Amino acid sequence: MRTAGTFVGCFVTALLLSMTAVAQEKEAPPPPAPPPTPDQVATGEIRVTMSSDYAKVLVDGEAWEENEFLNNGMLLVLHAVNRTVEHRISLTPIYAGFAPAELVVKADDWKLATVAKNEKMWQIERKVVFAKAAPKPAPRPEAAPATPAP
Repeated sequence: MRTAGTFVGCFVTALLLSMTAVAQEKEAPPPPAPPPTPDQVATGEIRVTMSSDYAKVLVDGEAWEENEFLNNGMLLVLHAVNRTVEHRISLTPIYAGFAPAELVVKADDWKLATVAKNEKMWQIERKVVFAKAAPKPAPRPEAAPATPAP
């Protein structure tokens, strides 16, 4: 019985040693790539505070899918905007009483803003006050056709 226990003990020891050797033979994973520097990041976000809610957005004449509305629709956030080129942003209010507005964003307007303790992001903050739309002219009354006198 004693020899069987010794045999099992030696077998377990040999098994553990071989598993340790196999575990040590595996290569360590490569170190993670360093995060990009701010100058290497080509995108950022534009934050527009508006005087009207949920305006229709066009960036360079096309609908922009990467956006969200915050603060009951009064704050528009455009995500993943290329910061190296100039953009024209058209905002059309959903209410008929306001006129559309247009913003021009240049590459020099971007600022590196702190969004968390150790995180920075390229941002632009703008405010838009929609002007009152010009009233539509009232239709002119049609003059009654003159009837000849008998």
